[in-house]
Amino acid sequence: MRMLVVLGVLAGALSSLVNGAVVVTNVKVRVMERTGDKIFEQSVEQPNTLESVPKVKASTPLVVTFSAQDQEGKALRLDQAMVNLQHTETKAELALAARAVTEGSYKMDITRKDFRRHFAAAPGQYHVALVLGSFKNGGAEFEVGNIEMAGGNKTQRPTSVTYGPKSEIHHRFSEPQQMPNIIVSLTFTALTVAPLVVLLQTWTGLGVNINGLRREMAGSVVFMALIAAYMGLAVAYWVGLKLFPTLAYALALALPTYLAGQHALSKRIESKT
Repeated sequence: MRMLVVLGVLAGALSSLVNGAVVVTNVKVRVMERTGDKIFEQSVEQPNTLESVPKVKASTPLVVTFSAQDQEGKALRLDQAMVNLQHTETKAELALAARAVTEGSYKMDITRKDFRRHFAAAPGQYHVALVLGSFKNGGAEFEVGNIEMAGGNKTQRPTSVTYGPKSEIHHRFSEPQQMPNIIVSLTFTALTVAPLVVLLQTWTGLGVNINGLRREMAGSVVFMALIAAYMGLAVAYWVGLKLFPTLAYALALALPTYLAGQHALSKRIESKT
């Protein structure tokens, strides 16, 4: 960030040899409460700086406003408007961008988020300077003065470490699921198979003729095998197969079953004619 600021100033200085310079006016520094009440306000004119050192906290944001003009007194649009803050002890620097409010007027304010991010962990006195640049009119550096950044309200809790044997961990394994009585299981299985037995007995009582299947043995065998596959799929779903895989297998069996059944029945009809 500092390198960018320096390059901007150098580029502006070279340009100012031909086109002129940037004139900074109406520099004001304000420290305000969140309610809008002013705690500190002072205007700065070169070559003077701030007469006192205002104290800035997270609840009292810092606001810096200024105007930029050319040598003819016309409002100037800057290509770079930075407020540079340098810690007087550590020499650490931070450049914050000022935004344009109106033509030639700029404003930089440190929000609560900015304060916590940049200054809460690095309190102390900072030197404030404006670093401005315009490709057409050159650059300027304006010394504002010093401000005091208060530290954050972070409290460090002492951490206590206890060495020695730990208490024994008693783990209780889950008890096995209680299964129903074997008689109940056999009864349920018998009731499930009973409809199939009743179906076969009904076919026998009605005199179903299966001799016709021999005339188209291949198609009939395939069709009956696919029907048996459907029944096996139902059993697999009942035993433990998930729903979506069951539906996928059923869809895969649907078309072959339809084609095999249609082929077997058509051959059966042809044999009658």
